[in-house]
Amino acid sequence: MNKYFKNFYLVITIFVVNFAAISQTSKRIELPLANSNSEMFNIPIGEKGVILLSQTSSNSFNLRKYNTDLEQDWNINGTIGNNLDYVTHCYDGKHVYLLFSKYKSNSYEIIKVFPGPGFIEKYQIFSIDKVEISDFKATNNVVFLSGMVKSSPILFYTDLVNKKSKVLPTAFKTNAEIQSMEIDTLKHQVNITFAVGRVKDYQLIIKSFGEDGNAISEIQLDPEQEKAMMNGKLNNMNDSTQLMFGTYGFKNTLGSQKGPFSQGIYQTKISASEIINTKYYDFTDFKNFFAFLSPKQRERQEKKIKDKKDKGKDTKLDYRMLVHDVVENNGNYILVAEAFYPEYKYMNNSPFGFGSFDTFSPFYSSFYNPYRWGYGNWGLYSPFSNYYGYRGNGNREIFDGWKYTHAIIAAFDKQGNLLWDSNIELKNIKAQTLKERVKSTINGNQITLSYSSNGEIYTQTIDNGKVIEQLKSKP
Repeated sequence: MNKYFKNFYLVITIFVVNFAAISQTSKRIELPLANSNSEMFNIPIGEKGVILLSQTSSNSFNLRKYNTDLEQDWNINGTIGNNLDYVTHCYDGKHVYLLFSKYKSNSYEIIKVFPGPGFIEKYQIFSIDKVEISDFKATNNVVFLSGMVKSSPILFYTDLVNKKSKVLPTAFKTNAEIQSMEIDTLKHQVNITFAVGRVKDYQLIIKSFGEDGNAISEIQLDPEQEKAMMNGKLNNMNDSTQLMFGTYGFKNTLGSQKGPFSQGIYQTKISASEIINTKYYDFTDFKNFFAFLSPKQRERQEKKIKDKKDKGKDTKLDYRMLVHDVVENNGNYILVAEAFYPEYKYMNNSPFGFGSFDTFSPFYSSFYNPYRWGYGNWGLYSPFSNYYGYRGNGNREIFDGWKYTHAIIAAFDKQGNLLWDSNIELKNIKAQTLKERVKSTINGNQITLSYSSNGEIYTQTIDNGKVIEQLKSKP
């Protein structure tokens, strides 16, 4: 079979936006893959360039570091335990940490990569059995793993240098899910957001732990009578005050079969773990939320919203939003979120439990490993099940991927006031992996949004919310 892959190449393109001339250039290289079973992953490291990881066999891998001009700086070969898979990575601004494991294994190997000098260190850690890993963060030689064990969330901490591990306290009396885990490199802590309870007792809880694994603080975000926060990203204003941004939905949708939907953006100011103020912004009040629709579709949607408002009713939306990390720029906060929904397809049952040669069939391409990530054998989807709406497979309907529609970008001041919003259409993006597709490049007041789809790179540039360069593509 390998003879068919002699000329199989990975093509890497760096896309550069020249703001001064508003022109665009690109540079690309082609790298031959070792064999038909090779997989290659790119790990962006900001101004330092990109690291390419290829898993060359069941117990070996290769790393190549390229600078932003796509010139190779170094090349390293490494070994791992037999039959381990690359899961994911974490970059803390200084070092890259690679996670290798097996599905529901209690054994993990961490490869710490030093991007500058180009060398690696290897660590092996052990956790409790049958953990379904959902997130991985590492910084300053400490590792945080989150996941589920028998439908209960778990946080696992390891100090790589001192070889000390422990399970961090996450006890909840009701149902709980870990929604996100973020490293705060300024405060040297990790912030974990939990969705706890269901409709009547639902709340978001943010627990913070130091790099020593000790608990620092806990913040509870209780829903209002109708609104419930769906997720949240913490941002530091100063030593004592934080801003939290996320999406909210109607509380009565939390227990629905389809799962809750995002209705808008909220902003909460927190001081000394106390909630000071919360502001809500409904997507129907955004100027450009529906800009991705055709003129007729947008007209119908706006008429529907107006009719509802005239009757004193809210228009309930059915969008799910993948919220990026919030970026501070010129004293304001820039939020990007991508709208998506799960698609399903109708399939007849087969003796193997799937439709013949379906995506999850045992005969599917060896490049796809359904056990790499996430809960259960569906793998490679976000584990935030209640919010993201994965409903599993039935006798006739199975999950067919995440369909992206558009992304929003909005700016808020330090008081939480919405300054402007804009929108970029996402063309022809459907994937098994739910992850951020849009990249934002900020230069003063100008922000260029870009993404790739079907061999094309799409860009759109805005200035203070106004589109100054319409969406266009480049091969």
